Amino acid sequence: MKRSLFWLCGGLAFVTVMLLLVPGDGRPSDFSLFLGRFHPLVVHLPIGILVVAVLLELLSRIPSLRGRYDTGILALLYIGVWTSILAVLAGLYLAQGGGYAANELMWHKRMGVLVVLCASLAYLYKAWPGLSERWLKHWERRMYGIALCVMLVAITFTGHLGGVLTHGPDYLTRYLPDGLRQIAGLPKKADIGKLQLENPSQATVYAALIAPILESRCVACHNANVQRGGLRLDEPEFITEGGDSGPSIVAGRSHESELIYRIWLPSSSGDRMPPEESPQISIAEAELLRWWIDSGASFDELLPDAEWSPTTQTIVEYMGLGEIRTGIFALETTPPDSMDVVALATLGLSVIPLAEHEPYLQVRCVNPQTCTDNDRLKDALRRLSPNIAWLDLGRTQIGDNLLEAVGDLPHVTRLHLQKTSVTDAGLAYLSDLEYLEYLNLYGTEVSDSGLVHLEDLPALKSLYLWQTGTTGEGIARLQSAAPELYINTGLSLSPVQSDSTGP
Repeated sequence: MKRSLFWLCGGLAFVTVMLLLVPGDGRPSDFSLFLGRFHPLVVHLPIGILVVAVLLELLSRIPSLRGRYDTGILALLYIGVWTSILAVLAGLYLAQGGGYAANELMWHKRMGVLVVLCASLAYLYKAWPGLSERWLKHWERRMYGIALCVMLVAITFTGHLGGVLTHGPDYLTRYLPDGLRQIAGLPKKADIGKLQLENPSQATVYAALIAPILESRCVACHNANVQRGGLRLDEPEFITEGGDSGPSIVAGRSHESELIYRIWLPSSSGDRMPPEESPQISIAEAELLRWWIDSGASFDELLPDAEWSPTTQTIVEYMGLGEIRTGIFALETTPPDSMDVVALATLGLSVIPLAEHEPYLQVRCVNPQTCTDNDRLKDALRRLSPNIAWLDLGRTQIGDNLLEAVGDLPHVTRLHLQKTSVTDAGLAYLSDLEYLEYLNLYGTEVSDSGLVHLEDLPALKSLYLWQTGTTGEGIARLQSAAPELYINTGLSLSPVQSDSTGP
């Protein structure tokens, strides 16, 4: 017994020393990786042995079987301790290869060591009853059972974390029935792999598609604490900066990017990333990375603005991004009231749906001679204010007074005011229309002073100012404030030059 205790204590001390000496990063030697490959083989031995020891202990609680299995339990615990020590050591060497999520790996190591300690404690209490009675008094008899229970819990968590590290976080729950998934707060099986974005229209390509790939496949070895090859891939600025081999990505040229080169190397290559023993990147993920780099590797481009290749279009459609609703169509808006639609139509306006199954309307004054009752028109427009997206009041008698009601239409995107009597004062009412994309002021008395109210319209793309009181200086100031805005000031012809080549 004394000899077994000596070897047991020596083994525990050896594990402690290895935990301190075996590095968690750096380039491992081939021999250490060779030893690490025995971890999957060895790790199943202590699991089975120790679980059988617990089952036999439970059986021995039956009065007729009491004491029958004590020798076998003692032998199993002793063998289980030593095979646990071997599994921990092999796991430490395997972890040197990298490619594992740091947090899960840390807890996997801790749980593995806890299994060794609890199995050792259970063996000691089984072999030497009364070992700590002097210090623990009444608790001494319970320590054996406590050690077995904690050991069983540690085995369970260690095995689960091992599956997560090897096969991914959904390894255990991948085929869980939907009923149980709902109880556990997990998405349905049909939604696995689908993107869960609160507002896809405002999400960037990098945040929605690229960052999750890097996080799950690359960041374990390239983060703030571990930088294999001097490379970090956890933040945009470090991705651009690159590592010891140069820039990790070359915008617009995936074939020259080190990141893509390493991903597509054969599995037999030691430079392939992720490492062979780590969860591998899928073909779809690799294709998304290549497409992103070829598209300019932008960290700010929004999903609705992306130009998908046929292959990436298939991928994102499967991920639930087949239709990305933008602008007013990404908003929750109630359908218009039919009585309010009729009331507006009786004032001489055409009111039709903007699109099928959409809550938005396009409103147009069909006969300018009938759209003259400004007070009733203001009231009718306000009752349908959430639903009016296109409004055409061109060539009518409306003025600045009605524009006050137009400024209360939060979802209007197109506004025709050509050949009306609106002025600079009326344009002040339009300064809060955040979705206004098109504005036609042709033939109005608007001047440079009115253009100031249009400088901060975030969505304005097209502005028509032909035959207005604006000047080149005012238009230039507006263009400077909104560089992407298209401003049409009418057709201008250059003077015809004389032909100097003639006779």
